[in-house]
Amino acid sequence: MTTKKILAFALIAILAAGAASAQLAIGWSGALYSETELSWSQQMDRFQNGEGIFTGPFAELAFDKLAVGASLNFSEYEEAAIGYVEMVDYDLTLYLQAHFFEYDSFLDPFLEVGFGMIGTDFANAEDDPDEANPLRATGYFEAGAGLGVNVGMLGLFWKINYMFPGEPQEVDYEYTDEYGTYYSGTYTLAEYPISKLKTYLGLKIIF
Repeated sequence: MTTKKILAFALIAILAAGAASAQLAIGWSGALYSETELSWSQQMDRFQNGEGIFTGPFAELAFDKLAVGASLNFSEYEEAAIGYVEMVDYDLTLYLQAHFFEYDSFLDPFLEVGFGMIGTDFANAEDDPDEANPLRATGYFEAGAGLGVNVGMLGLFWKINYMFPGEPQEVDYEYTDEYGTYYSGTYTLAEYPISKLKTYLGLKIIF
C-alpha cells in the first residue's frame, strides 16, 4: 500500500469517527529534525528561516484525555544529480496522545507515542517509474511529550519526540517491459537516515 493510501485511510477513519463522537481537530505543523538537543532559541531560529523544516497537515480525534492522530509533513526540492527533477521527502506518522487535562484545556501538557515512515519519492507522477513505491524509506517508533495552549477553538502546541528506526522497508514491484514481458517480486528500499529528535510546532482548530 502506498504512503498516500495509508494517509488517506488514516484521515478518513479519524474524520468518520469524529463525525460520530468526541472532538475533532485539524491543523498544520512544521517538523524539525536534529541529532542533538537544541535550545529554544535555536529551534525558533530554524523554524523562522525554514532550515530543514518539513510542513504539512494533521488531524486528531480526542476522547476526553486521550487522542489519536495522523500527520503528513513534507519538503519539496529539486534534485540536481538526476537533472533537477522535483523530489519530495515526507514523514507520515500515526500517534496516540495522553493528555493530563482535557484535550481543549487552556494549558495542555501531554505525552505521545507513535510510529511512522519517512522517505523520499518523486514529486510528480510523470517522473516516477514506480508510482507504487518510494525511492527510499525507513519505518520508526517515536515517543515524547509536548505542551499546548488552547483558546476557544484555536490551539497552538510544541512537542518533541525521540525517534527509533525500524527495519528496512520491503516492497512489492510489478511492471511490463516494452516487449510485453511481465515482471514481479519484492525488494528492500534504500534506507532513509533517521534523526534522533523531531520537534514540532503546530496550529490547530478544535471542533
